[in-house]
This record gives sequence, C-alpha cells and structure tokens, in this order.
Amino acid sequence: MKKNLLKRIFTAFLAAAMMLTMLAGCGGTSTSTDSTQTEASNVPAAETDSTQSQLEPVTLTLWSCSDKYSAQDEVLAAFCEKYKDQLNIDKIEYNFVSFGDYEDKMTSLVAGGDDFDGFYVSDWMLYTKMANKGAFLPLNSLMEQYAPTLYQTYLDNGSTVSCSIGGEMVALPWVRQKSSKPILFYRKDLAEQYGVDTSKLETIEDLDAFLTDANEKISNIITFESGFPRGNTYSDVLSILHCKYEMDSLNYHMYTYDYNAESITLQPIEQTEMFKEAVTWMKKWYDGGIVSKNELSETDTKMFENGKTFAKIGLMENAQQGVAFNIAGAEYGWAEIYPDGKHRLDSPLNNAFAINKNAANPERLLMLLELLNTDEEAYDMFMYGIEGMTYVKGEDGSIQYPEGQDASTSTYLGWFNWPFVREQFNKPSGIITQEALDNELKWLQKDNFVMSPLTGFNPDTSEIKTELAQRDQLYDEQGKLLLAGITGGDDVDTAIRKYIDKQTAAGIDKITAFMQTQSDLYTGN
Repeated sequence: MKKNLLKRIFTAFLAAAMMLTMLAGCGGTSTSTDSTQTEASNVPAAETDSTQSQLEPVTLTLWSCSDKYSAQDEVLAAFCEKYKDQLNIDKIEYNFVSFGDYEDKMTSLVAGGDDFDGFYVSDWMLYTKMANKGAFLPLNSLMEQYAPTLYQTYLDNGSTVSCSIGGEMVALPWVRQKSSKPILFYRKDLAEQYGVDTSKLETIEDLDAFLTDANEKISNIITFESGFPRGNTYSDVLSILHCKYEMDSLNYHMYTYDYNAESITLQPIEQTEMFKEAVTWMKKWYDGGIVSKNELSETDTKMFENGKTFAKIGLMENAQQGVAFNIAGAEYGWAEIYPDGKHRLDSPLNNAFAINKNAANPERLLMLLELLNTDEEAYDMFMYGIEGMTYVKGEDGSIQYPEGQDASTSTYLGWFNWPFVREQFNKPSGIITQEALDNELKWLQKDNFVMSPLTGFNPDTSEIKTELAQRDQLYDEQGKLLLAGITGGDDVDTAIRKYIDKQTAAGIDKITAFMQTQSDLYTGN
C-alpha cells in the first residue's frame, strides 16, 4: 500500500515547526513564534496528525441512480474497516434511486438543505439543473488540500475546464475516453427466427424498414424502445439524427449547432429540420405501434435485457462488451447507423460525482477519492469488491465473476461505479474483456469523432433563469411528447409550430441571444 499522503503533509508541517522553533532560539522574536502557532492551529486535524485518533469517525452519505447490488453494503463495510487508519470512515451509506426518479429525488434533497455528501451527475443527467441551482460545493482549494494528485490529474487531462463554473471546479469526473454515439441493438435470435432482414442498417430509412419488418413478423413484444424510459431527457431517435445532420448533441437546454459551419451559431433544437424529422419518424412509429404507447411512463430500465423489446439504442462499449440478458436463449446483434457521420467525443462530465454544497464531510469524501486515485489495492476493492466473494482473477489478471455468478446475477461486479473509473487502474472485468476495451479504443480513433469546442460550456445563467426555467418546463411537458410521436391530433408541422410559438412566448429569443454571446466568449469568436 502506498504511503499515506497525510503522513507526508504532517511531516512537512512538523519539520517547519521545528525549524521555526530553532530560529526563535537563535534570536527570533516572539511574534514569529506566535504566528507559527496560529498557522498550525488553523490546519485541520487530518493534516496535523495522521493517526486515526485525530480523524473523527464519520458516515459518508452518497446518492446515485440505477440498482443496488446485494453485496454492496458488505463490501463497503469491509473497505471502511481496511482503510480505517487512513480515512476513519465508519460507514459509506450509498443510496440508489431508479433512473426515472433520480432527478426529482436529488432536487428535493438539495432544496431541503439535506447534508448528504456526494451524488452522481453528468452532462446528460442533473448537472445543468444542479449548476443553475447552485447546488455544488466549489472544490479548487479543497482539492489542493485533500486530493492533490487527483486534482493534478484533472489539470493535466483538461477536465478542470469542462467541470468548472466561474473558474471553480464543481464536479469530479471519471478518467476515461468515450463517445455516446448511438448504436442500434436488436434481438439477433428473433431476427433469425422470423426472417427479419438485418443486412443493411446504415441510415434512418434503413432503420424504418427494419422496424416495420420486425413489427409485422414478431408479435407479443414492443418493437422499438426509443429512449425515454431510462430517465434520460434526450430522444434516442434525435441522437441518431445528430449523426445524419452532423450537428452537435450539446445536451444543454436543448440547443445545437452545425459542426460544418465556419463558426458556431446556436439554435434551439425545435427550430431545426433535424427535430422535425425526429418527430416525423416517431409519430409514424407511434401511430403504427412500433413504439410503446407508454414510452414516457415506462419505469423498467432494462426492457431489452428483460425480453420486452426487440430493438433499442445503446453504446459501442455495450456492443463490444455484451448484453446481460435476463431471459434464456437471447442473443443480440448491433449496427452503427450513419457510421461515418460526425459525432462528439464525450465530455469528461459524461460520468462524474459532485459534492453537495451542504455536505457534512466534504474533506473526507475527497480523501476517499484521493485514495482511489493513488492506491491500486484500494481502487480494486472499492470497484470490484472482495476476491473470492464478488470476483476471481483470471490467468491474464482480469477480474471475473465467481462460480455461480454472471452479469445478471452478480452480487457486486458491474455496480454503477462509472464516476470512479481511473484509467491507470482500470482492468478487464466481468463481460468487459481486454479485446472489448481495445476494440472500443480503436473505434474512437476514427476521424469522424470530434471534440466539441463547447465541451464544458456552462455559463452563469442567472440573468435568464426565469426564461430558462420556462423553456425547460415546456420541453418536459410538451417537447418530450413530440419526440415520443405524440402530436395531440395535429400534423407534425402544426404541432411543432405551436410548440415553437410557446417557446417564443417564454423568451427563447432572449435565451438564444444570451447563449450566443456566452458561446462566443467561451470559444474566443
């Protein structure tokens, strides 16, 4: 195990104090000695003494979305006991909420002034809303003090830019490269059984023909799961069309811009042809029974894995790693729609952890994250669990399921740990083989992947907060309906025009002017 960072800090302070005492004995003034004592008294106990007795025992309270694994409490209790001398964390109380309920739960906790310590955020889940509510604790000085190597990692890889507001880092992202370019998944076993043609799946028209064919031939299953059930605010069909139109999936208050334009001109997404096409396809599929009539209220986050849908949109990492079906005999196939279409590399904010502004123990949480960034043994235990119980090591050093467990029955391996991934310690595990990691990395080297110049764009929007709140509410209440194919009896053009009119009345022109000015400042245009 690596030497405790706190011991090194304490040693430095002790040496400085001894030197100043010696200088005082050689003619230094009493004022100098008093100053030294005052500075030392302001240093937290964790820094002035590394022993457990100087760290008050605490319980860390954390929140995230997804499902809780059965061995999680046992593993985290063992982790706390093993690293008691370094952290003195009595308990890590890790709470999980379903994707669909997570945003409401965290909004309620923050509004109520709860003192939980940290929570999962991302550019696609909660970050923007919480940033606008001032829910994050500024971290620069705290990280320098309690997580210096992790802070340096973020400085070196540029994460501080995308995870900061007003120069203060407010989110702690994973350390990994990724793209959320949409990948089509389908039930290969059913396609072969019923003769559904999968030979050409490269355009949205190909997808339409494929889904129509499957809907006619396969009964007792929803043909296409189109995106909203996971709690995501964004339509999967719209994400496919970003690749066709080569427009950025900015995922920021539903704005976009053209990758191929000479300069960035932000557009409300409902004012684009891309949006109209997405609504058109979804209305066709909604009216034709290809997508569920309950798309927006569905709570099952694993419809495809549970055998309820024939096709869905996922990610390349899942295509390479495999799908953990909960039904016997199921096999998956996959295809990349618009394989050469431009798409953004994910922001570091694609998976991150933030510290609550009212956190009871922000320093101790940062000390935990520092340990995970510097100690491979601690990282392995936190991420993979206990050897022999939640995982076994393969001959190649990979982390594998113990006998009797697999991806669908694992007691810990595969838990929702994305924000804690550290590339220097990450290992092939479970269904994640080295080959899968290598294939995904090779895919990410394609020249149609771009780093958006607006990665990390999150200006102070206090002067348009009323208009933004109205815009976001209109999207939640009406924009999502359109993207689910529900137009209220109107044709697509009429339904979109009505929606645009309402957004205009809510102040979209003011928002767009503000966003454009901020975008120009951010990119130096």
